[in-house]
Amino acid sequence: MSEPNNSILQSVQRGLQILKLFSATNPVWGITDIATTLKLSKSTVSRITSDLVEEGYLEKTHNKYRLGFSLLTLSGVITSHLEIHRESRDPLKSLVHKLGETAHIAILEDLEITYLHKVECQNPVKLFTNIGKKNPPTCTGSGKILLAYQSESAIQELIDRGLPMIGPNSITDPQKLIMELQNVRENGYSICIDEMQEGIISIGAAIRDYTNEVVAAVSIVGPKQRGIGKDASPYITEVIKAAEEISEKLGYIKALDQKRLGNLR
Repeated sequence: MSEPNNSILQSVQRGLQILKLFSATNPVWGITDIATTLKLSKSTVSRITSDLVEEGYLEKTHNKYRLGFSLLTLSGVITSHLEIHRESRDPLKSLVHKLGETAHIAILEDLEITYLHKVECQNPVKLFTNIGKKNPPTCTGSGKILLAYQSESAIQELIDRGLPMIGPNSITDPQKLIMELQNVRENGYSICIDEMQEGIISIGAAIRDYTNEVVAAVSIVGPKQRGIGKDASPYITEVIKAAEEISEKLGYIKALDQKRLGNLR
């Protein structure tokens, strides 16, 4: 079994090597040039470039290759994530300063939570929320708020995968999850208590961009024995404020959105 896996890995590595050859000064490459530069056989290069063309990462014109439009899609995703990271930096620091708990920015990727940004408080507790780490969305404040604005089919797909029991209060019942997400949409924030880790509370709110789409979430996380466990109200208020501030930085205009909702009614 290891040989096919190694073969696949090698093909991926060679595909990436080929893509890295393309630049502003050398935007077009032929099979022979690629093979010579990378010291690969022409048959290998031909096979890999055919796969890259099929997936849209390369375009073929007159037996030459140039980068395809699929890379623009990836570039757009990266640019969007960088913008969210940049615009959330100061509001996140301010949120931690006000509340004294660790704050995060997270996005939803393949129905999993990925953390883009994290600012720790002065007395942090151990959390499974490192940058780039993925977590189940049903057990976190940021995950619930992002799930609440997904399509019914996406939520059903998540349910079909199985709802994991991570913390003692993790939601594993599909109907309970659906009701919870409805409450999140109505309230404008999400809260998790003992769902990811015992003794930990997280509160999340949605970040929208200029298209009014929910693109990320801001959350605050802390132990129940501190203020967040005694009275969550001020924490909820500040998290929502931070989410609105970041949204405005991304071009979201609340007044226009409220007008749009009014017209729909």
